[in-house]
Amino acid sequence: MSEPTVHVSDELLSRLSEVSNATVLSALRQRGYHKVFMDGVKPLATGRRLCARAVTLRSLPVRPDLAARIATGSAGDGFNETPRWQAVDSVGPGWALVTDAMRLSNVSTGGDVVYSRILTRKGAGLVTDGAVRDGVAVAEYGFPVYAGGSTSIVGEDHILPYQVNEPIQCGGVLVWPGDIVMGDDDGVVVLPSQLAEEILPWAVEHDEMEQAILEHTIRTGESPKSYYPFNDETKKLWERWKAGRA
Repeated sequence: MSEPTVHVSDELLSRLSEVSNATVLSALRQRGYHKVFMDGVKPLATGRRLCARAVTLRSLPVRPDLAARIATGSAGDGFNETPRWQAVDSVGPGWALVTDAMRLSNVSTGGDVVYSRILTRKGAGLVTDGAVRDGVAVAEYGFPVYAGGSTSIVGEDHILPYQVNEPIQCGGVLVWPGDIVMGDDDGVVVLPSQLAEEILPWAVEHDEMEQAILEHTIRTGESPKSYYPFNDETKKLWERWKAGRA
């Protein structure tokens, strides 16, 4: 298991959590990052917000001899005795577990017993392109849960947790350890950690401009087309909006 190479501060995480996922997607698209929204990964409970660093867990197709070696701790270098427990024990405040289940959306990556560890360690949440066993119970723990679905199918018959804090795919998106996973009711966006500080000012300004347009046009009945897409009139409206809030 390796440690994430880029650390995003708690302060920066807090500020990012106030920015919309759609805005982050726009900022990343401008920089050439087009594959950053996870396919098939949805919230098990809506109305929750996730903004956390990723602890990654990579899975492989199951094979009996390999599973037995990992379970007994006799596999040698490159293996952990229990990679899944190593992963959940690495999750804490500001960190979320992100599990690559090879997009097997009906195969369990864990259930209420395993994921209760995220609760006790005060982890920020859980993301997987596989499924969650006992999904209703896990969602009731209160932290954000994003998955391919809820299932009763036992994961050990299909997937083998293998490596912790290595680059993975999840929902068709590359996730590097320490990247920021941002979840809302639409799904999960992956923000490369090295871009977090760079895009924040632009994202805050963008969200403020959209809010200024919404408040003005809803109050006055004016069409948003004068301000959207953004133009010089948008900037004037935004400046008035900021002055009014001040």
